[in-house]
Amino acid sequence: MKYPLSQRWRLGLVLGLLFACLVTAVYRYVSTHQINVHITSRVFMLLLVLIIVIVFFVLPVYSVIVTNEIRKRRRVEAALIHAKEEAERASKFKDRFLSTMSHELRTPLNAVMGFSDLLADKRYGELNERQQRYVSHINTGGRHLLKLINDILDLSKIEAGRLEISSEDLSVETVFGEVVSALRPLAEKKAQTLSPSAEPGLAVHADAMRFKQVLMNLVGNAIKFTPAGGRIELEAHQVQQEVQVKVRDNGPGIPREEQKRIFEAFYRLRKSGEGVEGSGLGLAITDSLVKLQGGSLGLESEPGHGSCFHFSLPLAKAIREARPPVGKVAHVAAQTPKILIVEDDRMAAHLLESQLSSSGYQVVSCDQSESALEMAAQLQPQAITLDLLMKPTSGWEILLQLKQDPRTTSIPVIIVTIVDQPTTGAALGADDYLVKPVDKATLLAAVARCLEDREGSSPSRTILVVEDDAPTREIIAELLKAKGYSVATAADGASARAQVAASLPQLVILDLVLPKVGGFELLAEWRADPRTTEVPIFVLTSKDLTAREKTYLRANVQSLFHKQESWQDALLKQLQRAAGRPQAVKV
Repeated sequence: MKYPLSQRWRLGLVLGLLFACLVTAVYRYVSTHQINVHITSRVFMLLLVLIIVIVFFVLPVYSVIVTNEIRKRRRVEAALIHAKEEAERASKFKDRFLSTMSHELRTPLNAVMGFSDLLADKRYGELNERQQRYVSHINTGGRHLLKLINDILDLSKIEAGRLEISSEDLSVETVFGEVVSALRPLAEKKAQTLSPSAEPGLAVHADAMRFKQVLMNLVGNAIKFTPAGGRIELEAHQVQQEVQVKVRDNGPGIPREEQKRIFEAFYRLRKSGEGVEGSGLGLAITDSLVKLQGGSLGLESEPGHGSCFHFSLPLAKAIREARPPVGKVAHVAAQTPKILIVEDDRMAAHLLESQLSSSGYQVVSCDQSESALEMAAQLQPQAITLDLLMKPTSGWEILLQLKQDPRTTSIPVIIVTIVDQPTTGAALGADDYLVKPVDKATLLAAVARCLEDREGSSPSRTILVVEDDAPTREIIAELLKAKGYSVATAADGASARAQVAASLPQLVILDLVLPKVGGFELLAEWRADPRTTEVPIFVLTSKDLTAREKTYLRANVQSLFHKQESWQDALLKQLQRAAGRPQAVKV
């Protein structure tokens, strides 16, 4: 058997023999020439034997011991490398499994929720009370399961370091307004007070979507765990070069022994209250999202005295938005269209004013519902935005007054409210219906469409739905047909390519994961062809998009919807703005 140190052994043997020969020669020379030395021949021989023992016995034994230790260390290193490779392989398999299963789970879940929504629609037949309750349970369970899947995927991306953050300068006041508008209905169901407070002009450097997700999680939890009639405060102020955000409530508080574990994944409070659903992932994800953006999430709580979650993010330079005073016209060109905002909520009115005035519209605000009709008759604006939840005169009454008064009956009215009753709004004469929160692009598109509708619109062409999943394709087609649109469908990319080549559609609703020809390939072809480069394209997909793919889609499509979210209402509203309403459903 050949040992790794055999060469060293040979070298030691040769050196030992040479040394022995040298010592023997010196000894013979000294003895022959009778040279006086200070050591006797017996002592000299003892030294020679000692050296021979060291060279031929001690060194080989030491070499064997060192060799065994080196072999053990190499075996341990090899085992560690193998374990690392296995862990990386398992992580890749996990990521691939989650990515595949997320698509496989989301697709049928979207079908479950979509068809349950259609069953609840009275246009497809009446359901008795028990059937309505069952359908509602199906829809609620589907949405809960979909949220759980999304949370698990977010947590997996964070742990794998694959969650991309795109930071930008954001107006804290604007983001607060969007979050409060979205969650106020939940707070009102429990008679809670939800009050935001942010310094004017305060801006934060963060990822827009993730910053909003953090706030939605924290405020949503405060609403969930705070008893009826409670108070939730959302505030932000500058501390040196950071923006400190606090979400405070007067709920039951969190026990000290549980405060350390509350940010752990899948951990839920033992005394969180009855009937509270959740996976225990919300705060874990929120904590990770704050850290990814350069901050840290903290908690202050005393049992019986409420809780305060707080975090800090980097300060950005102030974002100044146009803010005309309430009841006064913003100073813009006299020829620009005039928009009347009827809204008694100060923050909501400011948000609408900023969005419209910054785009060149002449804005007038009315925060007194009883004087809205006379102001509209006097100013004769090109369009009116109207909230429904106002006192003492409700928005429904104002809408009826506007449409029945000969002075204002021809003025388009855009409902902007948290009340999701577009059918009732259309029946009473509303020209458009937006459910808060409303982003700037959606609002501007609605105003532009209403202004164009006053001069008439051309008949619409067919809308092409490109979707390989048959249930999802049927859901989309039924939703569009119920609104009066003409719909064509394609089950794969090759069929969609052929249909567009034969007849140009008015708009395309495109999935990205398609057989034969992929969605990105179709999109690139249509945008490169002068014949189809202006065709509006909506993307509806369950694919996990990279930052590069998101950038490409933002530059080449009109709207992007994710199947893992509630996309039906948003798609219909964006479709109405991009393609207009068909003549069959106009009021």
